[in-house]
Amino acid sequence: MKIIKIKNCISLFSANEVIPNEELLIEIFLRLPVKSLVRCKCVAKKWNYLITSPESTRLRVPCFNPARGLFLHCSSFLINPLHEFVPFTLENPIQSPFHKLIFVDDPNGIRILQSCNGLLLCCSFRVYGPNENYYVYNPTTQQFVTLPRLGGHGQSSKAVIGMKLAFDPWKSPNYKVICIRLSDEVFPDDQHYQVEIYSSEFKKWRVVGSPFLARYDIGFRYTGVYWNGAIYWECGDNSLRFNVEQEMFDKFPMPNIKESRVAYYGESCGYLYLVQVYRRQKLCFYNIYEMNSDGTEWYVKYQVNVEDVVNAFPHMIRHYHDPTDWNYLAMSVLCVVRGEKEEEAFMILHLPKMVIRYNLRDKTFYKLCEFGNNSTIEENQFEDEDEDYEVPISLQFDRFSAFQYVESLFCM
Repeated sequence: MKIIKIKNCISLFSANEVIPNEELLIEIFLRLPVKSLVRCKCVAKKWNYLITSPESTRLRVPCFNPARGLFLHCSSFLINPLHEFVPFTLENPIQSPFHKLIFVDDPNGIRILQSCNGLLLCCSFRVYGPNENYYVYNPTTQQFVTLPRLGGHGQSSKAVIGMKLAFDPWKSPNYKVICIRLSDEVFPDDQHYQVEIYSSEFKKWRVVGSPFLARYDIGFRYTGVYWNGAIYWECGDNSLRFNVEQEMFDKFPMPNIKESRVAYYGESCGYLYLVQVYRRQKLCFYNIYEMNSDGTEWYVKYQVNVEDVVNAFPHMIRHYHDPTDWNYLAMSVLCVVRGEKEEEAFMILHLPKMVIRYNLRDKTFYKLCEFGNNSTIEENQFEDEDEDYEVPISLQFDRFSAFQYVESLFCM
């Protein structure tokens, strides 16, 4: 009994010493996993502030936080589509924060548009136009914000072409959403666009600059990437970027991609990557480019020959295509991840019914997960066909349906 009493006194004394000591609390919080910190936030307002303040974020993650997994949007006739989750490691894999986006009751369902440093830009799924809602969602903390309609009351019919999220917690505790919409002004020559920006600091939309003309094939809705203070839209020689701070457009260079295709384009840990795929006879090669820090030039960072992957997983070969055809191999690049160290960089590849991790330094690879037979073409459709007929091989996902998961304690 005496020992128990002494231990209780020591525990009480320790707690009384720790709780009022902010510096000691911060040191404890810095050593806890994110899952535990999410619970600690609910203990007291003071703890919530110490955990989510920009200063604590910079202490906890002094540089960019690497992605821990990938959300894969599943094509579906459901109102709320399912999301497969692929953790990037087989050892102590992280659990998915969700399988359906049901953080708000949207009658049209919700889908992801973009992932940006821990936050997801989402929108209504089964509707497009004036009734479409947009959300900024933190999957780690389960917090979200519904963005106001453009122009306020009575002006919700503006045609939105694309929305992009700009968030850099190491530079600012606020985020911005850049909207590209059709201009209200009528021009005699061609359709013009207008930029509006929403700021989480001021919580309202603001028209920026004059209407501008752009190519019709720039993918304002799906292809933009936020990196180094700007949104980058890849479109060959007409690639465009918008500097969020200076609020102005300019063009940026692209690598020579003749006789090749862009297989992937995205950001990881503060670096911008572009993957170029080209073919020689039956072989498939990838050039992985990295943009230099000032955004003026690309250089080849890695060169990958995936012959070993094809030999290990021959079910990806589409024998009904010519070996020189782009579609000969059923394989897509879902993302390039730098990792906490440069030597830990890897590429995520999607093959029929599986996802693999390809390590770029030592060129090793292994399977991360397998999927059921949920492809758009079911094999039993062809049971009554000619025996010589080969079942088409399809892929369930591509780079536009893959979104990186980065743990973040950012408070919405």
